[in-house]
Amino acid sequence: MHIPAFASGRYLRIVRASGWYDLLVTWPFALPWTFAWLYAQLNLLAQALELPGTLHPLDTTHMLLANLLGSVVVVWSVARIVAPTVLLGRLDGVARFLFAAWQIYAVAHGANAIVLGFTAFELLFGVLQWWRVQGERPATACPPASEALRARAHGA
Repeated sequence: MHIPAFASGRYLRIVRASGWYDLLVTWPFALPWTFAWLYAQLNLLAQALELPGTLHPLDTTHMLLANLLGSVVVVWSVARIVAPTVLLGRLDGVARFLFAAWQIYAVAHGANAIVLGFTAFELLFGVLQWWRVQGERPATACPPASEALRARAHGA
């Protein structure tokens, strides 16, 4: 069975789109006051939809972890928007599969099902960023090693 491949330009647009999605969804996580507001809104939505699971009250540790995650994802998003590459897309795909796994794990252990809305996008962008790209061999997704690394690898 032949699996079609994305043209390189289309693939890079997907990488850039995933960066924009992450930036729009995640920037509120980067700041304590915007995350507190977003968390309250998600809690209201989960209650209105009568979703199963719990959204626990925020404490300082939750806020710290959310702000750390938000800060890193904002920077990572900007990198993919400004300079999308196949390598960044592949790495982002791995991160998305990990995020999806931990989100599903959390919901299975009592977290509110509202998390699964984010999981759907993680899986969608994860699959798209691991899709085949025309004219690319697997080894070409990574940049060539520097001379110093090559020399160390060969014992020079």
